[in-house]
Order: sequence, then structure tokens, then C-alpha cells
Amino acid sequence: MSDSSRKARNPLILAVLIGLGFHSFPVQAVDDDSAILQLRQAFQPTESAPNKETGLALDIARHFYPAEVIKAFIDTIHNAGGTFLHLHFSDHENYALESAVLNQRAENATQDQYGVYINPKTHKPFLSYAQLKDITDYAKSKNVELIPELDSPNHMTAIFDLLEKEHGKPYVQKLRSKWTEEEIDITNPDSIAFVKSLITEVVDIFGDSSRHFHIGGDEFGYGVDNNHEFINYANTLAKFLQEKGLKTRIWNDGLIKATINQLNPDIQITYWSYDGNPQDEREAQRRRKIRMSMPELIERGFSVLNYNAYYLYFTPEEGAATSHDSNFATRDVLKNWDLTIWDEQNPQNKIKDPHKIMGSALSIWGEHAGSLQSDSIQKYTAPLLTAIIYKTKAANNRDETNRRLRLLTENDFASLDSTTYIDLLQLKNHAFIALKNNRQTVRLLQENKLPERKITFWLNGSDKQKIQLNPHWRKTDHVQQRDGKDYQAYDYQGNTLWLDKTIEISAP
Repeated sequence: MSDSSRKARNPLILAVLIGLGFHSFPVQAVDDDSAILQLRQAFQPTESAPNKETGLALDIARHFYPAEVIKAFIDTIHNAGGTFLHLHFSDHENYALESAVLNQRAENATQDQYGVYINPKTHKPFLSYAQLKDITDYAKSKNVELIPELDSPNHMTAIFDLLEKEHGKPYVQKLRSKWTEEEIDITNPDSIAFVKSLITEVVDIFGDSSRHFHIGGDEFGYGVDNNHEFINYANTLAKFLQEKGLKTRIWNDGLIKATINQLNPDIQITYWSYDGNPQDEREAQRRRKIRMSMPELIERGFSVLNYNAYYLYFTPEEGAATSHDSNFATRDVLKNWDLTIWDEQNPQNKIKDPHKIMGSALSIWGEHAGSLQSDSIQKYTAPLLTAIIYKTKAANNRDETNRRLRLLTENDFASLDSTTYIDLLQLKNHAFIALKNNRQTVRLLQENKLPERKITFWLNGSDKQKIQLNPHWRKTDHVQQRDGKDYQAYDYQGNTLWLDKTIEISAP
């Protein structure tokens, strides 16, 4: 059985072109964002479940995030009271860490104008040892644990590509699965020894910033008759990590009723989907029949974290010019999700006792992010991440949580739409952006790259809104009417903003 690919995790996802966006700029956490302040006021000082593990799973393999942006995510986690940052750094598209084992070294790489290291053989970005040391030191200073994820047995293509460049194709073929090119052979002692060598390197890099290590285990091929091979593989890696003083975490895909008694009970499970969201409904039902549900795992005494693939997965899209999708996701989480909802949108099979759930995470996946800038993604998603952390921490005190939430529900959580970000690099020429009819502040992102574009765009609103406009936007003599409203033109190095004259202008 094999899941062909992770599906879109947000109901607003559209098909887009896929690419890599490397550019980054100085980033600060958006703690002054009004939506975050509203959330903080609503949930604090609720500290009813301080033991909950909660944070962010960030895919830096399929969309690269430089050190300064990762540190901004750490700020958001810390300020919301979260506990961890789970780094998914290895996938088919890229291995995003410096590695002596794979001969991906900073000393042999090029650097772009923003200090990002690029492997000259693969043309893919990665974090150097020095950058990782900066990140781990920063995370420790903020009391945020870093949890590295080395994904196997599937999602191995980038690792195989690096190994082939270093050792040749015959060497790699000996490590590969006999059944698929994308997986490692989990029954081959040489393959297992190689994975252990890579794990050892990563453990050494992350040092005492980590207490857990995620070994992957999602979307790989197996059947009921050979699943015991995967269980043996997971147990072998868990024992290896235990000897290094680390707890093992794993995705739930390969945990089935027939072999669950063989799994090391100390392995912690990040539960993202009961069936993996296949397009074929019959396949989904077949998987649900053989797989362990989240309640069944909890009943057997496993520690489980809720990574719900509907509410808690967010897949930024190339072309997402505003933060509207993440604003919607924030409202959706606050209205419809709590820690006990694990199976997509299904409220019928909720976990009865939230005390038995270890925690949760927002996952930000990068397969469709393309040219969307990493620091824009960080700003877009900060309120969503904050909301998930707060709701998780308040899970054991739902009556108080609901009372506090009612204070935010007026006009469909309008107070949480108080900031709209616009990524100017994602805007199409002559784009028309209409703001919602509630109080909002508009902030423009990526202005320092705008001179290359030469675009015209329109911003429609009312006297409820204001825009933070840098003084380099020069007011012109041009005024125009559109749909009965007056617009004033502002120019910045050949780019034109037609601004609804009812919108207030303020300094950044």
C-alpha cells in the first residue's frame, strides 16, 4: 500500500506551479499583530494544561527557510507558550542540512546575496553547520525544543541523489528498496547502517536542543503480510535513538492492527490522517479497516500528538498575494477544531478525554509554495500558529476556553482579521484587492524587491481601514474613479498603487 503524495491540507488550496524560493530578508516575529494580541487577551492567563506539547512542524526541504526566518517562527512559538519546532528537512526534493555523510558542505557551496548556501551540484539550498548552531542556540534561549525529522523509508530521493553523486549509482542501488526507487530497503543491514550514520550526524548537529527525533514513516509501500518488516525497522531505529538519550516519534501511516503489538510502546506517534486522503474512496475505506485509529492507539497506551491533516495542515500557495487564506484558517480552527478532533472534520469520533492526548502541531508544507517568500509565509501564519497553541494549551478547560472564545466571535471573528499582509512579489499586474468590511491595517511585504516588477494594483476599502505606507511611495497628481469610488495614485520606482481615498494612511 502506498500513498502517492500528501494531499492539500487547507480547503482553499488551488493548483499552482511548483518552484523554489530562496530569497529572505531580515525578519521579526509579528508580536505586534493585532490578531495575536486579541488571541492573547482571550486565552491568557489560561494555564490549565501546561504539560501539553504543542508547536510547529515546518517543511524546509520542499520550501527552504533561512535561519532568520526559522528564528522568527521560534519567536512566535515561544511567545504563544509553545514547546517545539519540528523540522522536516529531508524529502524527495531536497536535503536541507549541511552533511559530511552526504558530502554537502558549506566550504564547497556557493552563497547567494542573502547568505543562503547552494549546493553547486544539485542547485538546492541548505543550512550550514554554523547557521544550524545559531538556530539551536536561539531555540534553547527561547525554551523551544528542536525536533529533527529524517524521513524514511520513503521520501529518500534527495538523499539518493547526493549519494549517487558521491559514490555512484551501483552503491545507491544496493541501498534502495527492491520494489520502488523512492524508498530505502528496510530489510538490508547496509541500508539500516547508512540510516543510522545519517541519524548520528543529525543528532550531533542538534545536540542538547533536542529530546526527540522523528524518523518519518509516512506514505511508504507495505501490505498487511509484510508490515512487520517496517515495525522491526522502526523498533531498531528507536532502540538506537534511545541509546543516544532521545525519544522517537513517527507518523501513523504504517501502524496497523495486525502488528501494533510488536511496536515499541515508547515510540510517540504524530497522527496526521486515518487514511492518507487517497482519491479512491474504496482505498480510503480499506486503509481505515486495517490501520490503527487515534483512539485505538491511545487505548493501548501510546503517546499521540494531533497533527490533523484538515485543520492543522497549511500549504502556502505560489501566487498567494494576501494573508486571507491563513486568516480564514485561523477562524476555522477557533470555530470548529479542538484537540479532541483528529479525523479530518469528523466530530463523531472525537477523543473523549483531552488529557490523554499528548499535544498538537500546525504543519506548514512547502510543495506548492514556489516563489512565495519564506518571511511572508511566516507573517501570514503567525496568528494561525498562535491560535492552535492556545487552543491546545486550553484543551483541559474547555468551558473556560469557550467562554473566552465567545468574546472573539462577533462578526465572524472580525477582530482577528485586523491585519492584512500583501506580498507585492505575488501580485499580478492590475490586481484588484478588496478588503473586508471591518477594521484592518494593511501592511506591504517585499517592497525592497518591487523595483524589479513595474506593476499597477488597486486597493479597495473604507474608512475602517488604514494602510502602513512607507514615504518612498510618492503621491502623484493622478486620480481615477472606479465603480463609483475615488482612487489616488501613488508611485514607487515605476510601480503604481491606486488607493481608495477613504483608506487612512499611516506610517509603518
